[in-house]
Amino acid sequence: MDNSTACCCSELADTAIIGMGDAEGMDERVFETLDLVRNYGDDKWWLYASTCRACGQNWMIAQEERIHDNYCLKRIDWQTLNEIVEHSGWPDDFLSYENVLRLGREAGYVATFLDPKSPALVETAQDLRRARPEISIEDVAYALAIPTKQAERLFKA
Repeated sequence: MDNSTACCCSELADTAIIGMGDAEGMDERVFETLDLVRNYGDDKWWLYASTCRACGQNWMIAQEERIHDNYCLKRIDWQTLNEIVEHSGWPDDFLSYENVLRLGREAGYVATFLDPKSPALVETAQDLRRARPEISIEDVAYALAIPTKQAERLFKA
């Protein structure tokens, strides 16, 4: 392990939400020592696994840059990382983009869009419906942190 750069792993909870570009620079400090091990791939473009080159801690990471601009990190052990690398066996935590959006919202990291029909909102609402066709307008609104009426209008765009 290269211990020349101190890491932030011990400062993070087992599941941590970090805002992109936060005022304290936490995202930069955390990712300074993380090396990509495996991307999930096309249909789960937000998901990957990394290892800290300073302390050896493994992380599963969801990079949510469409709506709320957050990183969701989950501490994982070597067995879980091996399952990801060798068998594409990913834990369920971040497999649903809806869940990733909800985690950011529940942690208080939400974005406000000036354009109520922003293409990012429209596309994400449609993606949520494709992933879960029975999703309610209320669930879409919650995940996107917008009023229900605005969520309804996204499907009429």
